[in-house]
Amino acid sequence: MTSMPNAATYVLPALSIGLAALVILGPGAQRMATGVRVWGAPVAGSETLALRFEGVRRLHGADDPATLEAIEVSATSAGSPLERWSGATGKDGIGEALLRARGGLKEPLVVRIARDGDMILEQELPLLPELPAAETSALPGAAHTGALPGTANGELRLRVTAARGAMAAPFPEPVRVAVETEDGAPVPGARVEASAVGADLEGQGSGPAQIAADARGVAALTIKPLAHAVELTLRTTRPQPGPPGSRGASGTWEGRLPVIPGAIWLDPAGLAGGRTELRLTSPAPKPRAYVSIGGAHGRLLGAVVPLAADGAGFFSGTLALPDGPSPDAAGWAVVASDPYEQGAGTVAWPLSTAAGPAAPRRVALLADGVPAAEARERARASRARRAGLVVLGAAGVAQMMLLALRSRTARRRLEAHLAAASGGEGEDGSDGAPLSREDRGRLLATVRAEPLLSVLALAALVGLSFAAVAALATFR
Repeated sequence: MTSMPNAATYVLPALSIGLAALVILGPGAQRMATGVRVWGAPVAGSETLALRFEGVRRLHGADDPATLEAIEVSATSAGSPLERWSGATGKDGIGEALLRARGGLKEPLVVRIARDGDMILEQELPLLPELPAAETSALPGAAHTGALPGTANGELRLRVTAARGAMAAPFPEPVRVAVETEDGAPVPGARVEASAVGADLEGQGSGPAQIAADARGVAALTIKPLAHAVELTLRTTRPQPGPPGSRGASGTWEGRLPVIPGAIWLDPAGLAGGRTELRLTSPAPKPRAYVSIGGAHGRLLGAVVPLAADGAGFFSGTLALPDGPSPDAAGWAVVASDPYEQGAGTVAWPLSTAAGPAAPRRVALLADGVPAAEARERARASRARRAGLVVLGAAGVAQMMLLALRSRTARRRLEAHLAAASGGEGEDGSDGAPLSREDRGRLLATVRAEPLLSVLALAALVGLSFAAVAALATFR
């Protein structure tokens, strides 16, 4: 029967390496780090803090959206606490938090986000200054309601304006045409002939339309773009009293309309009578629309609007505006198909045709908690790997001690047998055939040397094996 030390010699390495492998490949393996990013455009003095937060899972530099449940967002403005918000993200990992700041936002603004009671982000957010209404914006739409660029000729000038600053195919939008003289005086009653390539004119199809300017010299027409590149041609005349055959002043204008490819259309019909509901329509299949509502005081409200097939070949969704931003404070709605509002189809639609030009902002990255989540995950995995390495080290020391003990026991037994066989007196008192003192010394020296070399080689091999496992355990 195998003795206990002999059995332990074979079983201990397998058990220790197996246990270390379980620790290193299980708790010691680096898992996905789950963190949160915060987006927004907080403005100093605003009474609302509208934040868009994004759940992110990262592993080896690759990011995926993470659905986060039981999220609680809190903040302090100049040390004063704001109203708390709790909720969850959607399947896209995006959530919207709205915190009221009765006294207005002031620096320092510190936001804290907890998940299931554990703090996953705590950081100070920057505050932006208010933007004057006259400041321009890179976003198409609300900030670009001025005259469209084009080529004009003739005695009469035509000033063409897209009523909402942007257009989306294939949805109708009003276009205004102001007829003026060279010195800027309006031309009441001027007749305007309009034709378009890549669009239909309301009531005229693709043919030219004949419209008359009102008493202010303004003619209105509705254009439905059918392509992303729409060219509009206008001709105007003003009959002058005079002898038969005389000709009145005239003018022409040619230019392109601001049709935004990939834009999600905001139906202006939902803005009338109090603006309680926004209806969004996308010509392409998109699962959701991301909306930011704001004004001079920055972002006042954010929402994620699901879009679904509406039976007309489009994908539509509605957003009921809660009690919050007043009609005067909310001047625009940034509508995008991506949560970062960086896509080419992002448009800032004005919420009122009577409102003046607005200066909407895209949301900006305010805080990124993903690197900190990665650091926490690396620290956790490192602690588990260190525990596995301690197991390996202890097992290696124990294994070498067992090998030394087993070698000593085997050497004593072998010396006893050789002594008995050579005629000498062994450790057990037996007698053997007589040998000379010199022969007996050489024989015992050989017996002692061979097992010792074998034991040292085996111990070195075991130590190398444990060192290799330990090296692999620390590899990332």
